[in-house]
Amino acid sequence: MTDNKSIKIFSGVYLIDGNGGEPVPDAMVVVEGDTITYAGRKDPEFRPEDAEITDATGLTLMPGLIDSHIHLQGLRTNDPKELMVISPEVRLLRSASDLLRLLDQGYTSVRDCGDLNAIHLKASVEEGAIPGPRIFACGTMICQTAGHGDPFHSLPEDWVRERGLVEIADGIDQCRRAARKQLRKGADFIKLCTTGGVLSERDSPFMSQYSVEEIKAITDAANAGGVMASSHSQGALGIKNAIKAGVDIIEHGSIADDEAIEMMVQHGTMLVPTLSMGRALAASTPGDGIPAEYVAKAKIVIEIKKETFEKSWKAGIPIGCGSDYLSDALSPMGRNAIELEHQVNSGRPVMDVIVSATKINARILGVGKKIGTIEKGKLADLILVDGNPLDEIAILRDRNRIKSVYKNGQKMPRIEE
Repeated sequence: MTDNKSIKIFSGVYLIDGNGGEPVPDAMVVVEGDTITYAGRKDPEFRPEDAEITDATGLTLMPGLIDSHIHLQGLRTNDPKELMVISPEVRLLRSASDLLRLLDQGYTSVRDCGDLNAIHLKASVEEGAIPGPRIFACGTMICQTAGHGDPFHSLPEDWVRERGLVEIADGIDQCRRAARKQLRKGADFIKLCTTGGVLSERDSPFMSQYSVEEIKAITDAANAGGVMASSHSQGALGIKNAIKAGVDIIEHGSIADDEAIEMMVQHGTMLVPTLSMGRALAASTPGDGIPAEYVAKAKIVIEIKKETFEKSWKAGIPIGCGSDYLSDALSPMGRNAIELEHQVNSGRPVMDVIVSATKINARILGVGKKIGTIEKGKLADLILVDGNPLDEIAILRDRNRIKSVYKNGQKMPRIEE
């Protein structure tokens, strides 16, 4: 029998459940322990003794937000070489404070797409040592020599590896072993790079990296380990190679052509478009400290991406919502909900974007049966919002409008100002 003292009732809320259907006005949500047991029309007769009742009339209740692509790197400047100058230990401690900023903004789960620190942060959050959202981490990215994840090609390979940024692997056997090494560290998914990128020294987002056979060695190892494989893929050929080799999730997809988009549809491949970081880089000025060649690449990519993003969501590809934030001055943790704004401002229906930031993102994390929607049997990851995000999506970026955050049914600490 459930102890009534563990029952929470949210009464009178405007309910957006994350499934994409019509919101329920004057609704009620019941949480017993860490689990939702009821979500729907308000029942005035349901008043168990000693239950904690929150009259939330005038507030919106929705699933906790999920960012499906961040990097918990603990950066504080825009100079990419900070990764080499500041020790991983210092960046780890900085990232602990970033986790509280994410919680404070309504993010109850995040997916780290490349930094060994995230594995340690995940363990610390799970044991209750530090507050933070639920973390899903890939460990270190896998890339070829001089590939996108190998950001400073003039530095010794061992130094890059020691920073926990990348696992450099070439050839089928090395690629297979690199994936297995991440599984050994406790990775929740495997991330590799099949194209060049913006924030790497000598490659281009248009460049294809890794052969189909090398990619397949990684995806096979991921699947054998019971996890999904995701790929940093910007150029069309690299996207298509990743899909052919069985990658589950395309990160960015910036320069996808019509054939690549059709392949994603046919294979059920998910896409995390990451509009925010690219736009921040493209809009940066020389005073921000970003190398000029990186800014030039970002400007080219963002112009192409405007069209490919629209084509992608209109084609019916399952679209996630990830900011690609790094915690530097251009992408501070806690401001991640601007990704939702960018998707809405690109023409995508606001309800579809909210579903992406909750239900679809939970699927990308591999836990769609546990979180992402407000319905019976799901874990109670919830946020109470002052206002209606369907009318004004920008309120999700205003921490003062996020009134309460619950993870596993427990009210989370907020940052005191």
